[in-house]
Amino acid sequence: MAKNLTPPDPARFDLTSFADLLPPREQILGEDPGSFEVFHDGMVQSLAPLTPYECVIAENLISIEWEIFQHRRMRDAAVRKSIRNAICAAAIARGKKAYETTQQEAWDEHVEAGGTEDDWQDWYEWDDPFLGEKETSRNAGLELARKAVSTDPEDYAAACAEIEAMGLTFIDLMGEAYQPRNWQVKEHEDKLKELERRRREVKRDFDGLQNARPFEGEVIEG
Repeated sequence: MAKNLTPPDPARFDLTSFADLLPPREQILGEDPGSFEVFHDGMVQSLAPLTPYECVIAENLISIEWEIFQHRRMRDAAVRKSIRNAICAAAIARGKKAYETTQQEAWDEHVEAGGTEDDWQDWYEWDDPFLGEKETSRNAGLELARKAVSTDPEDYAAACAEIEAMGLTFIDLMGEAYQPRNWQVKEHEDKLKELERRRREVKRDFDGLQNARPFEGEVIEG
């Protein structure tokens, strides 16, 4: 059972808090400004470290939890990117098929009217005659991918119907995104497993420190 003794006073070491011993953390590109500070303050209140060593271990645990959160965001972004690329590829293939059909119909009409290859339009000057329309199809795919994650029910339903009309299904797109060959998703999944293992170990150490406390006192504010 813990005894009612006085915890170490940071003022004895010219500190306002033992958390001052730790280096300041710089914000990382992609993080919402101030989000880590809010997360950190909530975690400190939850973990309630009392001693300097508890504070250090708590900071390690908070850093791991934050890294897990960020890797989940990056993994989800990689999944969205994979699905977006697949939708764009399908949209480009659809656009190319429509283009080739239109060109074939125009050629058939040209031949029926007595035309020859010599007086046909200058499509043959292109290595790929579809290149001029490819960007349009790609932009249509990007817009379709945006609607596929829209919170607007009408946009979402329209996107689902259009995607299925191209021979794709959301479950197939998700399955493809999580394939081992998708190295970006796999990299984050592997990192998450490692971080979760480290979290269990550090939390076990922190719980051991708290259970061995010889006193009760004020929480060290981060």
